[in-house]
Amino acid sequence: MNDRQQFDDEVVDLYTQHHGAMRGSLLRRGIPHPVADEIVNDVFVAVRRRWPHIRDDFSIGYAYKIAANECAKWWTQNTKEEKYRDRNEEDLADERDEYLQILNRVMINQAIKDLTPREQEVIHLRFYRQLSVEEAAEALQLSTGSVKSYTHTAKIKLRAKLNELDNECGEEEQ
Repeated sequence: MNDRQQFDDEVVDLYTQHHGAMRGSLLRRGIPHPVADEIVNDVFVAVRRRWPHIRDDFSIGYAYKIAANECAKWWTQNTKEEKYRDRNEEDLADERDEYLQILNRVMINQAIKDLTPREQEVIHLRFYRQLSVEEAAEALQLSTGSVKSYTHTAKIKLRAKLNELDNECGEEEQ
């Protein structure tokens, strides 16, 4: 038997004796099962590469040190990817929401411009200043029935205009 074959056999014996314990150590550190298996295999490949130099004074501590380094490397990489992934999704959602809010405000303001001055006043008091029908009627010196009528008419016009604007935006995107 040549040295190479002997070294291979020695490392295989070492692997057989310690791979379960090393895998368990990695799992306790929070490494997923498939990653732990891969790290254990990589550790013993690295041990085999250095075996002629470390064989005589080898302790299993060298293998565990490699495993600990690989574990730390995996956690560092995984944490960075997760932070980036989470931040990116949140940022995109925030940007999308903000964009939609601005777009909605612009479309509503554009639609309100097409209302009569009295309808604009009623919409402003009822929905922007959030006054009740009675309070809006008092502020405009109108009857409550008139405020309700202006509100109803304005809402119908706004819905129609917003649907029209929404359809125009949809056609531009296509």
